[in-house]
Amino acid sequence: MNSFALRPLNRGMIFQPANNLLEQQLVGGFARQRVQFVNNVHTVNVTVSLHDKARQQYFWAFWRSHTLNPRSFLWRLMIDDTEMKTYQCQFVANSIQVQERNGIVYRVSFSVLCKPKPVDHEFDQAIIDVWEIGNGAEMANLLEKLVNFDLPNALENLT
Repeated sequence: MNSFALRPLNRGMIFQPANNLLEQQLVGGFARQRVQFVNNVHTVNVTVSLHDKARQQYFWAFWRSHTLNPRSFLWRLMIDDTEMKTYQCQFVANSIQVQERNGIVYRVSFSVLCKPKPVDHEFDQAIIDVWEIGNGAEMANLLEKLVNFDLPNALENLT
């Protein structure tokens, strides 16, 4: 499986998380919801800057290769996490748009479908529980201080 080498621009990246819910609106009150789909995909609208000939040639070669013979590819993106991760992606048909031409420099926007990463539901619940107790960001800062400053200083005195 090929890996797409260009990095997307953070500005203008639009992300629609995979939604596994089926919803039926009611006349009054909350909608009726249930899990309907399994293995739904994220939809991400991205823009890449093609600011030299090499990037332009690479982009169009990669695009043609994966649209003439549709298949998935790997791409490092920051979608539903705090760091870049490699996702299995697929181009969305008819989504490409050439934007902002300035001489030979231009941007290309398009959409990709991305397979979500497995989720640790127990870890998610632990995060929710910490925030239920109080300010979760403050608790994380205290934990970081304990691990990175207090513990090394305490161990330093033991040797």
